[in-house]
Amino acid sequence: MSRTTRSIGLDAIRPLLHGAVGLVDGSDFVQPIRLPVRDLPFHHDDLKSPFTAEASAGVRLRFASQSPTVTLDVSHDIDRRFPATMAYDLVVDGEVRRSHADLSGDRCLVAFDDLPRNSDVIEVWLPTAVGTRLHGMLLAPDTTAEPVVDSSPRWVTYGSSVTHCAWVPGPTDTWPAIAARALGWQLTCLGFNGSCHADPYVARAMAGLPADRFTIKIGVNVHGHQTLRERTFSPVIHGFIQTIRDQQPDTPITVISPIYGPAREHSAITDTPFITGGEVWKGDLTLTDMRIILGEIVDVRRQAGDLNLDYLDGLTLFGPDDVEQLPDGTHPSPHGYALIGQRFARHFSDRSQP
Repeated sequence: MSRTTRSIGLDAIRPLLHGAVGLVDGSDFVQPIRLPVRDLPFHHDDLKSPFTAEASAGVRLRFASQSPTVTLDVSHDIDRRFPATMAYDLVVDGEVRRSHADLSGDRCLVAFDDLPRNSDVIEVWLPTAVGTRLHGMLLAPDTTAEPVVDSSPRWVTYGSSVTHCAWVPGPTDTWPAIAARALGWQLTCLGFNGSCHADPYVARAMAGLPADRFTIKIGVNVHGHQTLRERTFSPVIHGFIQTIRDQQPDTPITVISPIYGPAREHSAITDTPFITGGEVWKGDLTLTDMRIILGEIVDVRRQAGDLNLDYLDGLTLFGPDDVEQLPDGTHPSPHGYALIGQRFARHFSDRSQP
């Protein structure tokens, strides 16, 4: 360790982590993940990979410090099948500063310099689409990193790659991050690339999290992988919601239907090569069908007395007029994600609580 820096150890780093659901402890690192560690054996491998729940989307370090420099000692678990942006964002006084890590995945340092002294809150957002192992943090001599309590409303959002936002330039460019920062909410992002299928143990994990609002954005992966059909879609979604309700009977839940997908609006066929490997998959639900069913699910549960459940049509977040911001037909561009975040924030901005 240089005499010009002070090393912050893992015991001091753990309390600074926000947006993680579990922590994996290694011999010389701590890794935030987005599922409970105890439940990992019960999940499909696709859901607990470096590109899904192991990825640190929405996870951030939050602290106060007098140090003009912050350097993270990190390594990464990378799924080489998918491109990843190795960007870290430091947010201080409303300003975002970006730094990039070594793409090799080897242990490296990620540095931020010329920070204002005595910052009340510094947040360092970790990369969106890789697993991040924190080995330590370096600060200027005679300075500390003190935990800062976040008393803002707690928002837990569940969704697919459209919520994970793996390919945005940096971690504060995801639509959940944009919305959370605009609304002043603290985010726990459970967006999982290709893996939003209403898995029961995900509902169990959500039910155990402190939350002031849940959002459940579902449909695109169900269509893309043909995992639920007309007979099972509604009962499985009802069960997913009920698992949360059993532990949190009054926490508001918003069910969000799929955003616009031109090839899937009125077709149950998925022929997107990066999803199917070149095959054609045929289900029996279109995106339009799913929107109708999700709306009906919310209606019947409200009629049964759950007035803290509501429905948000995904087309109001990203619709046909936005198709130019949908370069692969499924995932919005960075500007498209920004539109979703801004529109989501406007939808909730007139509410005093989530």
